[in-house]
Amino acid sequence: MEARVQKSGLSIFTTQAASFLLIIIALAAAFSVFFFSTAKSHLERQVGAKLMDIARISARNAPFERLDLIKIGDDESRMVLRLKEKLGEIREAAGVENIIIFGTDRRSLLDLRPGYAIGSACDLPRFDESFTAGLGRGQAVSSRSYRSPAGKFFISAYAPILNPNGELFAIVGVDGGAGEVGIIEQMRTRLYWIAALLAVFASIFALFLARTLTRPIRGISETAKRIGGGDYEARVLLPATAELRTMADSINAMARQVQMRDKQLKEMSANVAHEIRNPLNSLKLQLTLLGEELGDVIDGPPPESLETLHHEIAKLNRFLTEFLTYSRSITLVRNKVSPADLAVNAAEMAAGEATEQEVAIKVAAEALLPDLFVDRDRLEQSLLNIVLNAVQASGPNGRVDIKVRNAKDGAFVEFITTDNGFGIQNDRLEEIFEPFYTTKESGTGLGLSNARRIIHEHGGTITARNLPQGGAEISVRIPSNQSMKEEV
Repeated sequence: MEARVQKSGLSIFTTQAASFLLIIIALAAAFSVFFFSTAKSHLERQVGAKLMDIARISARNAPFERLDLIKIGDDESRMVLRLKEKLGEIREAAGVENIIIFGTDRRSLLDLRPGYAIGSACDLPRFDESFTAGLGRGQAVSSRSYRSPAGKFFISAYAPILNPNGELFAIVGVDGGAGEVGIIEQMRTRLYWIAALLAVFASIFALFLARTLTRPIRGISETAKRIGGGDYEARVLLPATAELRTMADSINAMARQVQMRDKQLKEMSANVAHEIRNPLNSLKLQLTLLGEELGDVIDGPPPESLETLHHEIAKLNRFLTEFLTYSRSITLVRNKVSPADLAVNAAEMAAGEATEQEVAIKVAAEALLPDLFVDRDRLEQSLLNIVLNAVQASGPNGRVDIKVRNAKDGAFVEFITTDNGFGIQNDRLEEIFEPFYTTKESGTGLGLSNARRIIHEHGGTITARNLPQGGAEISVRIPSNQSMKEEV
């Protein structure tokens, strides 16, 4: 029985693509974390240190004594204007975006941007509350880089202005551009795009490589299936890959060995069958003569024991015939045959067994069936084996129906044989076609096996299934598109 292999696991393409993608993602992540993140942090510290120096210089140019005198509404006072002018010069010289001075309550004391009056609340989204502790100790601090609504990168630095008691009175904030950080972020974005493109190319390459590997593997697999199905002449085309070539050589060597052993076994089986058949024929002849002699001596029918011996010899002869059919190679002799005639002839040959078993056989064939170009004798024998199995499965007062019809696709003619027996165990539906498998005490287990072999040689298929209402159905499909030229 052909093993049912559960399809699981990853394909070669999936494995290779996943491997390549993981490598690309790992490299992109490594560059992002170890290179870009490190470079970005280093630049942020450098720019932050520069901006903190500018904030300290600005704080020294805005002493507590002057800031303490600033009141709401002093925006145009001489002192405020002088402070703005001084801080403006620092802003221009340092090339920063803005300098602002605000109190601990986050209200503006001085802002170089127009429209920001003294006492107005400052918008400080980058000022973290944790900065206050360091500023209170007289330390300058800086933020991480951030992107403005316009898309530019900035860093903000803050320096304290202390009163004479050493308490935090005001804070100087400096917003400076961080173009280098923007460049790094651009490089990071480009890296991600490059990684995405590499992922696409990796998938394409994985597909190409997988096909390069799977095509010969698929060929090896198909050849192994053919060998397992009995086609011992099948051979694997040698691929270019060294490892796969070694595998193909091994498969071909195995096929040659199996073919040789099969040939030897068939020859031995045929010789044994012939050696058995010769004595059987002699026994049959002697029994016939014995029956004639007894008929001359006794009055009445021959003894029942002679009939039993004749019956057993006939069973042995039938077994030997099926065994020889199984052990020999098949050479088809095709002729033009009517599908309906094949079914009718098979039913007529099974009529004796059906009468003995009290089983009715009915044949129903569609009209306008195409002729088949098949080996009539072998195909009739195959159908006969199927019908006989159906008859034996039906039991007394049973019924066997044989339907002959065109398949829906029009490429096959179907022979459907059904019975009203007990059906077949679901886990045995495939085994019934295996050699020597039988559930009957007097069965050889070769009838359906030979039938399948002959049907496969015709390019057809044979399947079995259980019917919902009880009984079993065996379906044979024979190609209808063959021509006589195929056999010339």
